[in-house]
Amino acid sequence: MLNVTLRQLDYLVAVAEHGTVTAAAQALHLSQSTVSTAIADLEHILKISLFVRHARGLSLTRDGEMVLAEARHLLRDAANLERRAAGLRGELAGELHIGCYSTIAPLLLPAVVTEFMHRYPAVDVNFSEGSQNALLEEMDQGKSDVAVMYAYRFRDRLTDLGHAATKLTAVPPHVLLHPEHRLAQSDTVSLRDLAGEPYILFDLEPGGQYFLSLFDAEGVRPDIRFRTPNSELVRCLVARGAGYSLLSQRPRTTVSYEGLPYVTRELTAGHEGLDVVAVTPGDRMRSQRVVTFIEMAVELLRPEVLN
Repeated sequence: MLNVTLRQLDYLVAVAEHGTVTAAAQALHLSQSTVSTAIADLEHILKISLFVRHARGLSLTRDGEMVLAEARHLLRDAANLERRAAGLRGELAGELHIGCYSTIAPLLLPAVVTEFMHRYPAVDVNFSEGSQNALLEEMDQGKSDVAVMYAYRFRDRLTDLGHAATKLTAVPPHVLLHPEHRLAQSDTVSLRDLAGEPYILFDLEPGGQYFLSLFDAEGVRPDIRFRTPNSELVRCLVARGAGYSLLSQRPRTTVSYEGLPYVTRELTAGHEGLDVVAVTPGDRMRSQRVVTFIEMAVELLRPEVLN
């Protein structure tokens, strides 16, 4: 017989997110005693301590962090069950939360979100953006169903973590130059030709490591002038003439956020492109929503669409 209730798990999530029983009770429109009793009952049933009490409120224990992740999965599954039981006539339904690497997001999420809304109105699609590690942590905590990211030096780690990765596409690197740069009219550019010039490093992990590895492969030491995790800022700085840069994702236009032009050129050396992968938890079967998303992402991330 199961003694844990979804209501208790719902209160657990609320307390974990708000940091105190009082704040969670206010958000749930319940009395503080109701929430406090539910958490105490849950700890008694599971025979573990979920929170550490201190002057500032509550913090999850290690056991509590594990239970919280499972609670989020169970609550999402329960919500999906309710949707399916509400007479949806077999159509795709439920929640789909997508985590996406920040530079991939603008080229993927608008299209996939609107397409899902159009094709599957019963699917509640949400998304978040971040770095590689942030996306994996979010997925491990049960906050997302699938994470789209680069697989640079990462496949072994994904396997170690028990995750599954599906390749969506591969994106080659390119050079960004000011329109009046001496190499702006060249078809291809060698990193050796740029040695000694100020370099603007896109540094959202693992992007920084990947781009620096391209210089290592050509035996060149870049003169790093700026570092930023913001790809739009990279384009703005190049368009302003502050230096050159390397990126993978290519917007359809070569105009910065400020409306200033820049140019893109291929690299002379045949560097391998970054694999873009869809990562899912290895301990769970992929839902039909996730499978459909991955199929749609493969279509939307075709090289001819990205370039």
